[in-house]
Amino acid sequence: MKNQKEIEKINNCIARLVYDKSTLKKAYNYYHCVRDSEQFKHIEENFGVGVPTSVEFTPLIKKHIDVLVGEYLELDPDLQVTCKDEKTVSNIMRDKKLKVDQELYTFLQRYLQNSIVNILLNNQQPVNDPFIEKEMQKIQENVEKNFISEYELAAQNILSYIKHSRDIDLKNKMRELFTDLLITGTCYYRVKPTGDKHNIQFEVLNPLDTFIERNHNNFYLNKSLRSVIRRYMTPEQILAEFGDELTTEAKSQLKNDQVPSGVEGEYRYVHVPETLVYNEDSKKAVIAKIPSAGILGGLEVSPVLPYESDVTNMHDSTITVYECEWIEWDGNKMVKHEGVKIGEEIYICRGDVDVIRSMSNPKECTLSVNGMFFSDKNGQPFSLIVNTMAMQDKYDILQFYRDNLIASSGTIGDWIDLAHVPAVLGVELPERLQKWLAYKKNGLALFDSSQDGANIINTTFNGYDDTIKAQSIQAIQMAIDSIEANASAMTGVFPEKLGGIQERDAVSNVKVGLRYSTLLTKQYFAAMDLMFKEVNYDCLNMAKKVYKNGITGNIVLGPKMVKIFTALPEYYTITDFDVHIQDSTETFQTKQEIKALNTELIKAGLVDVDQVVNIATAKNITELKDYIEKSMAAKKAENDMAGQLQQQVEQLNQQIAQYEQQIGEYNNQIKQLQSQVENNNNAKLELEKQKIAIEDREARDKKDYNDKQIEVKMKQLEAELMQLNDGNPYNDIIAE
Repeated sequence: MKNQKEIEKINNCIARLVYDKSTLKKAYNYYHCVRDSEQFKHIEENFGVGVPTSVEFTPLIKKHIDVLVGEYLELDPDLQVTCKDEKTVSNIMRDKKLKVDQELYTFLQRYLQNSIVNILLNNQQPVNDPFIEKEMQKIQENVEKNFISEYELAAQNILSYIKHSRDIDLKNKMRELFTDLLITGTCYYRVKPTGDKHNIQFEVLNPLDTFIERNHNNFYLNKSLRSVIRRYMTPEQILAEFGDELTTEAKSQLKNDQVPSGVEGEYRYVHVPETLVYNEDSKKAVIAKIPSAGILGGLEVSPVLPYESDVTNMHDSTITVYECEWIEWDGNKMVKHEGVKIGEEIYICRGDVDVIRSMSNPKECTLSVNGMFFSDKNGQPFSLIVNTMAMQDKYDILQFYRDNLIASSGTIGDWIDLAHVPAVLGVELPERLQKWLAYKKNGLALFDSSQDGANIINTTFNGYDDTIKAQSIQAIQMAIDSIEANASAMTGVFPEKLGGIQERDAVSNVKVGLRYSTLLTKQYFAAMDLMFKEVNYDCLNMAKKVYKNGITGNIVLGPKMVKIFTALPEYYTITDFDVHIQDSTETFQTKQEIKALNTELIKAGLVDVDQVVNIATAKNITELKDYIEKSMAAKKAENDMAGQLQQQVEQLNQQIAQYEQQIGEYNNQIKQLQSQVENNNNAKLELEKQKIAIEDREARDKKDYNDKQIEVKMKQLEAELMQLNDGNPYNDIIAE
């Protein structure tokens, strides 16, 4: 009985929500350059006469959409995670206080150890140092400013892991999501667990096959009442995804291809132009439709309108699968029910399913399908393609007329009377005409005055001019340029962004064009920002379910850097997060201004040259600021070190100057001493001379004295000899 009620609700969802989205199909056709071939047939046929060219599809808005999506993906916006539930915020405040206390304790312990060593070794008395109080205040402010809790860090690491995960392929799917948003004004996605329930699956849903009953009291689509997702799957795909939930009878029907799939899933559209083929039975050529050998070799064209002449349906083996969700009130809280309808007879009733609930609002639950309507107050989604279809048609018709004029353009020539062509040039008329034209081309127009009926001028009229005047083509081209300008004014993608800058365009004009373009595209980027936040928020919430035991993964930080992280479950599984993103337009402007300022910082010596490449290739504003701040901090430290070294050099120069002054004084003293020594040496020499003179004089005096003594002795000797020889015995003794 319960399953029967669930089946009725599944059928009710499908009956109320599923419809043919022909307008969106046409929008996708225009984006993919496909138009109904019958639309301009009356212009091409031209009352049965025919024209040289046909109305071809030249994309007008497609390049604008591609530029918007490509430019947004280039921004690589940063995500910031905050916690909002009361319990987690309280834990964060406690962790921050403990972190501050730990840093202060470590600093004081180190300072106390150094102080004790100085007191014991140098016998110093402890003093009250005011520097310590300032340093403690600085440490506290720094920790409070740069503190990142384990809760925020775990969520940030998980989002970075999801961003770089090859299985999730986030960037490529975001490109597809943004393209859907601009083409149709709608986009849908869902985040669900993978088959093994241990990883995240991010799926971009086709707007043509996604149906939602929007809750007009809320902006977010996941808070709608019910939704249906239509998919076309083969029996093998159905068994792989839903096999665990199917009965044995249902599996047998799928394996034996006995499941009625319904009209919608039974056909697909393929290119089949009419072609002449030989019929073996009738032995003659007949017109038949054969799939073309195009890029896909005749595979399906999706989406495409079924009324096109070169498109027909072809039986397909896929089965229509409807995945339904709806919200019900269960007495004290909202619950989500899920069900699946496969073909016309097979149902999977899942009943109320487990959902992730907010700590602050546990009674509320949401659908797994999310997205947005890019709409105004009337609720009608704004599609760039749908709102420019008339403009696209005018654009193609004008190009058709321009190309038609060029194709039907003739030449300037002369009217010539065949009777007057000189007969001497040949027997046959074509030969005579060819020779006459050859002579005329070389500057010699022959005529035979003797020939009957010959005139001086061999033309009946003055000539003709079937060429197209340039003014006609210029007028059409001006109308084409006007349509392109109107398209740019609507999308905000001006020629400056499309690369259509001419040499005559002044730099100021280019800057103004880029400025206007930025203002007009702000609304599109704001919608993309919202989608990017919602996708990451849903992925983070799903991580609570699939990574309930924690996760260890790698985050690629660059070509040579890989960060290995571990997120513990207690830090994110029971926490309510908010995901924030800075306005992408402001981010783009700030990024360009910082990069332009980079050159000036290098000139001013505030940034090292080796950081130029890192700054120029920075992916987001956080990375860019990080490079700038690190480089400026390193340069500041280098400048401070250089200043200290310069100060030390100046002090050394002062000391050297003092030493040089002292050396000068010492040299003067040495010179004085040397002068004194020289004077003393001179005086010594004089004294030596005087001494020598005195010694010489003493020697001479002594010699004179000795000579006189000798003379006296000789005289005494002579006297003694005389006494001895005088014969007197009494005078033999000579007194001394």
